[in-house]
Amino acid sequence: MNTMEQSLVSIIIPVYNAKAHLEACVQSILDQSYKHFELLLIDDGSSDGSSELCDELSQKSENIRVIHKENGGVSTARNRGLEEAGGEFIVFVDCDDMISQNYVESFIVASRDTDLVIGSIEDVYVDGTGKIYKPDLRVHKAPAQGILAEEYYDLIDWIRGPVAKLYRKAIIDEHHLRFDENLSVAEDQVFNFSYYRYVISYKIEERSLYQYFHYDTKISLSTLYTEKTFSNDVFKMDIEYTFLKEYCPNSYNMIYIHQVIGLLNKYTALQGDSRALSYYDRVKRLATLHPLVVDPSLGKKKQLIVRLLQMKLYWVVVVYYRYKNRQN
Repeated sequence: MNTMEQSLVSIIIPVYNAKAHLEACVQSILDQSYKHFELLLIDDGSSDGSSELCDELSQKSENIRVIHKENGGVSTARNRGLEEAGGEFIVFVDCDDMISQNYVESFIVASRDTDLVIGSIEDVYVDGTGKIYKPDLRVHKAPAQGILAEEYYDLIDWIRGPVAKLYRKAIIDEHHLRFDENLSVAEDQVFNFSYYRYVISYKIEERSLYQYFHYDTKISLSTLYTEKTFSNDVFKMDIEYTFLKEYCPNSYNMIYIHQVIGLLNKYTALQGDSRALSYYDRVKRLATLHPLVVDPSLGKKKQLIVRLLQMKLYWVVVVYYRYKNRQN
């Protein structure tokens, strides 16, 4: 415990118009079993009373510091938090989420023999009345600890965003890492890609539970798929491809092919546009973004899809996926 008490943890929360949920979020942090932390509430020019609430909450504990700034977006808020942070470790929490009571303590214990600690995430779905109708704990596929570059594919859904992980401030400071304030999409992924270049080992700490709240989401997923979300997903995949070629040279192609096929399956139709010709354009865009190489680790069906794309038989791929999704 003496070693733990020497490590100050900076918990950074960007706050923007989150009055309805901010107090519960902050309280989950004040309830931590690990007490040697500073909580930085970065008010990003809120206009709904969140600014005043931040000041009120700061009276609850001397661990809380409030920084008010003009609205500039979540990346500017996180960067301001990094500039203000004095801790050995950094934890990011979104202002409408919550963390388990031993979240920080479990992270610190696990950090003693690894470069990156990853927590667990519980997706909590809340309807329009504020009632939780589905808590869903995400299941880790990767080993509990290992080499990040070797297990990247099985960790891919966990390591893109900034929450549910523990960062070392020394790495961030030494390499002058910041969130790209010019990006409106995937800025958190770009930050993580930069950070992971200096990371070798990882450990999963399942007791560090992050509750990720989804409010009033009782709608069909198909209505969420638009040309904009498709373009955003392609952009994210494109920047990750560049990172993976360097960081995971032995497996980047396999990971990339899996992502391409995932988007082929996901975007067979868009909101308000189910035309086959539109889907054809998306298939062609995915097929020509980067070179496609058949990976022997792929199943036979996926290998066949890659070969069809290589031969520019896009209409065959269109027919296959649209028929496949109609059957599901």
